[in-house]
Amino acid sequence: MNAGGEQHTRRVVFECDARGSKLALGKTVKFSNPGDVFRPMKPADLSAEEDAAFEAQNFEKAIITGVTLKSVSSNCPEPVTVGLNLFEGQPKIVNSAGWLYAKQTNDMTKDHAHQNEGFTNLVTVLPNEKQRMNEVLYSPENVLSDQYINKYGAYTVEKLWENIVPFPNEPYYYVDQDHVVMKIISQNWEQLGISPENEQMREGHWLKVSKDVVKNCISQLYENVISQIPYTNFKELGARFQGNTSGDTRYKVVCEMLVNYKFP
Repeated sequence: MNAGGEQHTRRVVFECDARGSKLALGKTVKFSNPGDVFRPMKPADLSAEEDAAFEAQNFEKAIITGVTLKSVSSNCPEPVTVGLNLFEGQPKIVNSAGWLYAKQTNDMTKDHAHQNEGFTNLVTVLPNEKQRMNEVLYSPENVLSDQYINKYGAYTVEKLWENIVPFPNEPYYYVDQDHVVMKIISQNWEQLGISPENEQMREGHWLKVSKDVVKNCISQLYENVISQIPYTNFKELGARFQGNTSGDTRYKVVCEMLVNYKFP
């Protein structure tokens, strides 16, 4: 049983209760048990092999495929902007629902932006708002295909450099024949001028490759594919509430959201 690629849905509530002075600086609300909240339900009829495969899966990182606001409530007399830390990096995602640009409130700038301190703005709760339902906040248009995610999703920059051996003062590396770089070179041998199938093998599994070619392949793969996978780390997922408020009066703002997601 593999939960990767399957769509999952959770309805989650983010509840902010803060003094006006704290809300002005941005109040972050997180889950205390994200593993329990977002972990998919394990089917009861799994074989021993399927059960082991299910337990071996990493359910900490996922790709959020949609966020819908289900309800809101606020006793704050000022608008409150709510954002989620949707991504680990900075993928160039197009949101068909439109990005929300809100005025930043800090000592550095008063500019409008759709991100603040790593949190992506999704909705502004209006003063004393009590009801709003089924508003789509996030619907990505250009998430990489499952083919690319399955092929490259497990790679980090550090992992890309594994099984690549440098030599001091030499313009080449030894690269393992099964390394992802060699697969890219094989697919683009005409442009790169290297055909791994025709290269001499060293020590049974190493190929001698120019440093420039290796660096270019890793750079292009990371920048154009890996860094564009919009991973969400559920262990860190939270909502950030911020309003133009002050003083010691406590304000309570609540958002219920429907979150759609899948595991790579």
